[in-house]
Amino acid sequence: MMFVTYAVIAVVFVVLGIGGIMYLDHRFSLSVGDRPFAIKGRRVDSDDPFVRAQFRKFYALRVAYSLLLLVLLLVVVSHV
Repeated sequence: MMFVTYAVIAVVFVVLGIGGIMYLDHRFSLSVGDRPFAIKGRRVDSDDPFVRAQFRKFYALRVAYSLLLLVLLLVVVSHV
């Protein structure tokens, strides 16, 4: 029974992780609109200062979301 519990927890956190990051990337794309940019790893290639500022903001949100999921995973697993 423990295996099933941990498997469900793992699947939920993988889906939350991938889905959340994809949602944040989608929101970034919507926020910059039709302005030209290219994302290369942790950098954005653009001459527009608005795009760079938005990228920094959304990158910080991605890091915070990842840390939140990590802490939440540790809390959930410690209570099982």
